[in-house]
Amino acid sequence: MEFLTKLIKNNLSNYPEWAEYNDVVIDLISSYNHKRPDICIEGCKSLIEGVSKFIYLNLNKDNVNLNQWRYLKLLDKFKKAIDSLKLESYENEFLQKNADLILHLGQIRNDRGDISHGQAYPKDYYSDVDFAEFIVLWVEGLCYFLLSRYIVCKQKEDVVSYTNEQFEEFNSFLDDLYPNLDISYSRALKEQDSIKYESAMDEYFYKIRENDNNE
Repeated sequence: MEFLTKLIKNNLSNYPEWAEYNDVVIDLISSYNHKRPDICIEGCKSLIEGVSKFIYLNLNKDNVNLNQWRYLKLLDKFKKAIDSLKLESYENEFLQKNADLILHLGQIRNDRGDISHGQAYPKDYYSDVDFAEFIVLWVEGLCYFLLSRYIVCKQKEDVVSYTNEQFEEFNSFLDDLYPNLDISYSRALKEQDSIKYESAMDEYFYKIRENDNNE
């Protein structure tokens, strides 16, 4: 889980609690990927559940019922996290399409998992290394995106204020995307859809900061 681990390490100054994702869950996933694939898959399920819980609790601090959360199924926890991120339509729809996979992941863990519910050995079915690796890669991408969007949400909550130079830089960036228009694209976007304009600006400077952190 190289990319997810890097994202976590690069943001530990703001979210030190993320260290345990690397030190506990991701370490378990990596350790058992080839030795005990079903334990590795259980770890993937736990990672999605943990990331979903973190996002939901931290974006809904004034309206959280921990007792109710404990009894939610994995799929419901995932959906609550997505709703909390308030994503754009395509991003939200794409994540929602993972619902069936999330549901099946929970079922695999229940049927084949070695730890959470205990097993009578030999089991009827064992997951193989290739299947576990497939799930690891999918879960890494999913959690990477969820935590990335969480960072963006928190930055918006902090009400980032931009300088005139930053506005000029971003407007030039937008206008360069559509050089053949008869009007200024940045001006048209700002006047017709200010929310989309501000969201695009936040995303633009977020990527710049992220690239600076990775260098």
